[in-house]
Amino acid sequence: MQLDLFEDNRPGILLNCAHDHILSRDFHRAVSVYEQLLTDYPGDRHASAMLKLVSELIELLPAPDASISPEQLHKLWLRLGSLHHSALRSTLLDILYDAMCALPHAEQMYRAPNFHLGQILMECGRYDRAADCFQKALAAGNVPRGRFMAWRGDALTLAGNEVEAIESYLKAFLHDPNSVDIQSIKNRTISDLYTSLSSETTDETEEQETPAWLPVWGWLQGVFSLPLQPSPVQVPDVSSFEIRFTDNSVSRGRLWFDMLTHAERLRTTRRDDPDLLPMRRLLKKTNGFMFKWYLEKIS
Repeated sequence: MQLDLFEDNRPGILLNCAHDHILSRDFHRAVSVYEQLLTDYPGDRHASAMLKLVSELIELLPAPDASISPEQLHKLWLRLGSLHHSALRSTLLDILYDAMCALPHAEQMYRAPNFHLGQILMECGRYDRAADCFQKALAAGNVPRGRFMAWRGDALTLAGNEVEAIESYLKAFLHDPNSVDIQSIKNRTISDLYTSLSSETTDETEEQETPAWLPVWGWLQGVFSLPLQPSPVQVPDVSSFEIRFTDNSVSRGRLWFDMLTHAERLRTTRRDDPDLLPMRRLLKKTNGFMFKWYLEKIS
């Protein structure tokens, strides 16, 4: 009777053994167990699929005593994106994390579009460490600043630090909006902000320029703050903004944000300044749609 029960449970017992081998990173033993299962139960589709999957991963991994090159790590990361088996995914993440941490200056290693130690930490649920990692990468340079600032915002969001996250997103859209991966944003407020602005797109704010206008739109919607204090040492004037207006290489979204900041500084601290009215005229000339929203906000 006990033997019959064992035979009935044998496939499940063997699958559990293979699962344990995967968690202990002993993939070759896991393969042996799946092969044994298929010998005894040729029609087991799950065992067949797992045998193929684990065998493919073994091909990607180096020998036990060999080091993993950055190219191999990148391939493992790409494979992780389509891996849904929980034990394999968890083990592969641990392997990636350990291997990356063993490299010198790991936070500086980046492969487009999203291979970076910070992203691995995010997948592991270590959000505070991921935010620190993205910050170190930004400090070192040689990475897309907007993308990494937004990733830092994602990590801070998932860590529960909403205030600092919003500040990081603002920096991303101000300094390098074109490199931000909008579709991967983890913050619901920022995602909704982008969606609402996209639905309002006009000839003055074309769709491809939407990220650059998010700082302005975010202030109008009460999401972002303006850097009104302290006042700059060299206070800009209307003429300096008019010069920037004629420069086609200057982002209109960033220019409008800077003009908006100056206009609000004048309105809240020096209402009698003769620059205020010309400043508002230039705001309207640059983007009448945003200017309409601006007047509604301050009225």
